[in-house]
Amino acid sequence: MILTLTGENTFAVAQAEKQLAAAFAEKNGTNAVERIDAETLTVARLPDLLQGATLFAPARLVIIKNTSANKPMLEPLSEALAKAAKDTTVVIADSALDKRLKLYKFLKAHSTFKEFVNPGDSELITWLRDEASRLGGQLGQPEARHLLTRVGNDQWRLLNEIGKLVDYRSQVSIDAINTLVEPSPEGTVFELLDAALGGKTDEVAQRIYSLKTEEDPYKLFGLVASQVHALAVVATAGTRTPDEIAKDAGLHPFVVRKNQSVARRLGPARIAQIAEDIARCDVQLKSTGADPWDLLQLCLLKMASR
Repeated sequence: MILTLTGENTFAVAQAEKQLAAAFAEKNGTNAVERIDAETLTVARLPDLLQGATLFAPARLVIIKNTSANKPMLEPLSEALAKAAKDTTVVIADSALDKRLKLYKFLKAHSTFKEFVNPGDSELITWLRDEASRLGGQLGQPEARHLLTRVGNDQWRLLNEIGKLVDYRSQVSIDAINTLVEPSPEGTVFELLDAALGGKTDEVAQRIYSLKTEEDPYKLFGLVASQVHALAVVATAGTRTPDEIAKDAGLHPFVVRKNQSVARRLGPARIAQIAEDIARCDVQLKSTGADPWDLLQLCLLKMASR
């Protein structure tokens, strides 16, 4: 039996592999599970690796990870898998399988194939609240959404942050999130832009002052421009679904969903004006000798004053 675990959601792939291994070891003993990094795999090792039951394990689970790191092994591995012993369960766990190659086509046709996509924000919020509960804490929906906005959709980091927050205080609050969780660069920019679009001029000035000591102004402007681009795409997308918008525009569905409520609130006319402000600031950054932080702050304060 062959199982394939793949897809862009590396967290889900790793969790599925971990759960399979734990269940198999509980039933058949720890000696029954063998993990292999394909980067170290050789053709000579394949027959022994994919053999059947041994004296120490009446059934075997062989987990082969990271196959894409050893391209010369992909074709021999495909051939060996076709001859694997029936009482050996083989798991191919690799988020980066190349769809053009023989191994992918073999696995698609001859394995139980599970492809994990990145979850949407509603799924992530449910997952975050469940994780908080599992750890003995409580996380409300507004707090979960705030954490998601601050961190993004990286489940590896979200898992670490929710553990830290529950350890600090079982009832997770927005204040605790703001105190303990460092925002991602995208989260920082979203909060900065949100303050500007909300007319919070004092907050914009304070945030710019804080960012001066730790960020590059040109990089920060690039992230602001990307955020405005995403907002404009969403505002002009009509009735298309978030997944359709994301696919057509090359954006992550999470980014699309995060911008939909903002786009509805502002309307196309104001978003078009914001895009013009950003384009003008871009020209000024490239063509004048003015302080880039001053130009960025003036641009955002102009948005805030409208």
